[in-house]
Amino acid sequence: GLHYAHAAEHPETRAPLRIVHRDVSPPNVMLSKNGEVKVVDFGLAKANSQLELTDEGVLKGKFSYLAPETALGLTVDARADVFALGVLLWEMLTERRLFLGDTPHETVEMIRRARIPSITAINPSVDAELEGIVRKALARSREDRYETAADLGEALTTYLFSHGLKATARDVALAVRAVQAARARRASPGAA
Repeated sequence: GLHYAHAAEHPETRAPLRIVHRDVSPPNVMLSKNGEVKVVDFGLAKANSQLELTDEGVLKGKFSYLAPETALGLTVDARADVFALGVLLWEMLTERRLFLGDTPHETVEMIRRARIPSITAINPSVDAELEGIVRKALARSREDRYETAADLGEALTTYLFSHGLKATARDVALAVRAVQAARARRASPGAA
């Protein structure tokens, strides 16, 4: 979904729109009961054809998922969204928040430094190869990150394939349905 937005072109001129979501975070990634993964809420997205209506350096988005260049008030491109995906991956693999200070200012300072704790130290079941993929997405310098969301997706797909793992839409659908069933059991009277 992000690559589609990043690669979108003007329908008449075919000029790249260079859309950047700028708010990739857990509430904006949805899983359907049919196993579709959707990126929603492009409310902060900006195409290169839009005028900037805010003051230079004003931060937008959920602070914990900003890229360092965003936190520094610099111009952003698709690699800011790749960084946010890296944060999501890191958090899913560790079951911890990556950038969360006691105040928004502390959180932004943590992002600016972009010091990334070892995933394998927190979750030893994650191997060095997968951690390397996530670390590349979380590189402080955008020049060291995956160029596109598609490149990150390809790295993850290659990793899964090379390790005999699969994650199809059916697998996602089954997981979503299992979570829904567990929630329904907890919500029903007499549930323990």
